[in-house]
Amino acid sequence: MRKKKVTMSDIATEAGVSQPTVSAILNGSDSIKVSEATRIKVLNKARELGYALKQNIRHSNMHPRIALVVNSLNMHDPFINAVSAAKTRAWELDYLLVVFDYEEDEELKQAIFSEIKEDDYQGMIFASNTPKSISPLDDAPQIPTVMLNCFCDVPSTTSAVVAADFLGGYRATDHLISRNYRYIAMITGESWSESSIQRQKGYQQALVNADIPANPDWIVEGNWSVKQSYLETLRLLELTPRPDAIFCASDLMAVGCYQAIAKKGLTIPDDIAVMGYDNQLLASELTPGLSSIDLPYDEMGRKAVELICKVSPEEALPLIKIEGELYIREST
Repeated sequence: MRKKKVTMSDIATEAGVSQPTVSAILNGSDSIKVSEATRIKVLNKARELGYALKQNIRHSNMHPRIALVVNSLNMHDPFINAVSAAKTRAWELDYLLVVFDYEEDEELKQAIFSEIKEDDYQGMIFASNTPKSISPLDDAPQIPTVMLNCFCDVPSTTSAVVAADFLGGYRATDHLISRNYRYIAMITGESWSESSIQRQKGYQQALVNADIPANPDWIVEGNWSVKQSYLETLRLLELTPRPDAIFCASDLMAVGCYQAIAKKGLTIPDDIAVMGYDNQLLASELTPGLSSIDLPYDEMGRKAVELICKVSPEEALPLIKIEGELYIREST
């Protein structure tokens, strides 16, 4: 008599699990999360029953992988904190994060996408080292995808994790207002920069809410540069009335602001207050210590991983904005 072919239903019955669970395990899929004990029990039962196992079933010592694809990255870039936090959070959730840097090379990016498509990745985090809008990722692998520090320039179902820069600019300015400063200037980053645009909008909204007239002469462009910020601060200090506080859109530009104020023989905060943004290490090392809004790259990296691993309650939201904390120091 011809021997009956062993089916996945037979294995499911013998192992005491559902047929979809057996299918996911025997096909090496992670569509269903199962314990390592269940996986081993199903594989052993399949062998006992004579089921022909595939050769590509993932070994028990391998971890599911997430690809992080970033446009450019170096060790001095603050965005490295987001990548580091994402790696740590992925490992906590028993995933491996594999980082691909395509260095703004579109051909290399396509090669990376092809590699991800051909291999076994459970999801992809597409990241930008600077906040910006991007075109839909139509050519990307068809796996769960989250954007990090960037977002689609058209409506999209892909979730994006970004910093709440508008709120950060608002909180920085509102803090100065709460300290009774009324002539508040702002040194912005480059005019095309999404983060600078949002921080300036927050600054302007805080002034409106406090019924403080906005003076266009008090908004100057520092281009994220220490030198340019130094020069722009010197110009601000020549105005009448002179600003009694300056909000710098980055801590680095605040360094140039400090230098210009010292050059004029003024003191911080007695003659003029200074507010920064990013909360880099130098903020606490300056004299006096620089008040600053934290750039929450760590939390952003963790959140992106949690969305891929489906442990975040916000997974259905298209745009998730992470708020940075206000750190108050002697400069204000």
